[in-house]
Amino acid sequence: MTNRSENPNPDTDHSHDEFEDNEITALIPALYSKRVIFTFCLLFSTLFGAVIFMSNLKNLKENKGRWQVLLFALIYTMGHAYTVLNFSMTYVGLILNLAGALILTEYFWNRYIGMNREFIRKSWTKPAIVSALITVPLIVAAVLTT
Repeated sequence: MTNRSENPNPDTDHSHDEFEDNEITALIPALYSKRVIFTFCLLFSTLFGAVIFMSNLKNLKENKGRWQVLLFALIYTMGHAYTVLNFSMTYVGLILNLAGALILTEYFWNRYIGMNREFIRKSWTKPAIVSALITVPLIVAAVLTT
């Protein structure tokens, strides 16, 4: 007789599988994808995409990268606001958001996360709800004051 409890049906014994899943899960981080960051930059602003990207860097314990992305996002957002307010060109805001998205997803991603890093895709719904709750009232206020 054995001291450990064994499952009489080896086809339903997943204790070894759970160990492997936990080990793999610990090695592969959960991150927001490049596509999510890019889309948030286009729909909301580069600042929103940068916040999501900084969340990725926090999960990877990449503090130097977080500070650089924060500094980039703040300076870029100030430059973006200045440009949009002082130059009345059609689509300038969208073009600047596109440029910010490319900088975040190509330069910063490749530098701090890497081009070929495996990761588990995090859901984008919670950041989308938060972003909408911040952005929609600002748009409504802007429309009502004009």
